[in-house]
Amino acid sequence: MLKNIFFGFLTVILPLRGISQHIDCYTVIAGKNASADGSVLVGHNEDDGGKEMIVNWFKVPRKKYKKQDSITLLNGTKIPQTEKTFSYLRFQVTKQKFGDTYLNENGVLICSDACASKEDTAKGNIGYYLRRIIAERATNAKHGVKLAGKIIETYGYESSGRTYTIADGKEAWMLSAVKGKHWIAQRIPDDEVAIIPNYYTIQEVDLKDTVNFLAAPDIVEYAEKRGWYNPETDGEFNFRKAYGDSACNIADYNIPRHLAGINDLSAKHYSESDIPLPFSFKPKQEVSIKDIKSLLSSHYENTEFCSFPKSGNPHKSKVRTICTETTQLSFVAQLRSNMPAGIGNLVWVSPYNGCLFPYIPVYFGIYDTNDKVRFTSYKNSEKLQFENDKNNLEQYPEHAYYQFNEYVKFIEENYPERIEEARIFKTLTEKELARNQKNLEKSVLEVYKSYPDDTKKILTNYCNQYFDTVLKITKQIMNKK
Repeated sequence: MLKNIFFGFLTVILPLRGISQHIDCYTVIAGKNASADGSVLVGHNEDDGGKEMIVNWFKVPRKKYKKQDSITLLNGTKIPQTEKTFSYLRFQVTKQKFGDTYLNENGVLICSDACASKEDTAKGNIGYYLRRIIAERATNAKHGVKLAGKIIETYGYESSGRTYTIADGKEAWMLSAVKGKHWIAQRIPDDEVAIIPNYYTIQEVDLKDTVNFLAAPDIVEYAEKRGWYNPETDGEFNFRKAYGDSACNIADYNIPRHLAGINDLSAKHYSESDIPLPFSFKPKQEVSIKDIKSLLSSHYENTEFCSFPKSGNPHKSKVRTICTETTQLSFVAQLRSNMPAGIGNLVWVSPYNGCLFPYIPVYFGIYDTNDKVRFTSYKNSEKLQFENDKNNLEQYPEHAYYQFNEYVKFIEENYPERIEEARIFKTLTEKELARNQKNLEKSVLEVYKSYPDDTKKILTNYCNQYFDTVLKITKQIMNKK
């Protein structure tokens, strides 16, 4: 029944599908008591339209600035710079204003999902630089939320709406921004899991409970003023209902991904009668990294939404899948507060689609990322970010993402026949990495006690070695045909 309902929506939502090609990111978060290893887990598919971009992986060092220094936003607005910034990993998606992911030295991770709002009159100045400022300054996740909220209230947010995931090894938050100076944030319960496609999922809130909720001071009053919320007829304030774009809230590129994801992990089965779906839920079992990788690689196999096209390539299914043709990067961040930050915090990264590539580790404690995936220096990355008239893949044919893109095209040319070898490669590599992780970290922790700098060399060699292996095997698979 539900599948028929959403296919019926296609004719209504069709104008939005062009938009959805560019905004269909997807995030799943497991609190520390909901995960199998006690870490906070954040899984994310970065989906951005087109295949003209590359993803640079950078390790950016700490920096010092003078008191008079400032950050110049894209529209020329200046924000005072802090005197010292933290080091961070950055996964830069070129040609995109909202595609980058950051993990700083304090274990604070930032990624985002576009969420259309009702706002049609307000203006704002900041968007692109917001997550970088959080990475440069945040000492923990809640501090990052407060920083972001203060900046939005002061300078205004520029895009229609967006939900940022801001997490560390102890807790995770979702911060939903609205164009202009309004925002709200909710903490994911430690023993629950939260999933977000591309609509607001924060609903009923208790703004007196500042342990779990934070918001702009007039978030409710402004909604009343705009006629989006009437306390006499609407009852308790519901952020999603008040601020969320109504078409986005029922879009075919949102609800199936949300519903399939929840039912994959939840202790309770949800159906169309449960829409709007819950902000967070208790999992049927402790969630592992493997579980999140599997979800991020999903094309709705064994669900009511599965509808592979005649080509057999699930990335071109009629109903938008979780792993899709516009996925530029898929990752699972493993954030642990019981280890030194450089060892306890890492990002398992799959270039492009999680169904095609193994997730390989990038520990925060590396000296630098593999040189094949950072062809431009970090200092020149801003110029590359906005060269919208150039095809970055053609511009940098020696970049690893050029080859990864060729591999994706190769598999998708005959997905039914070629996916099996890709799966074997992915499965064997991930099993080996899972076996190695415990012994690697045990050895590195022993070295860290006496020679902390030596751990950087060990982790760098380990991560870069597996990156080179993945690059090599993708080339071998293509050359065999």
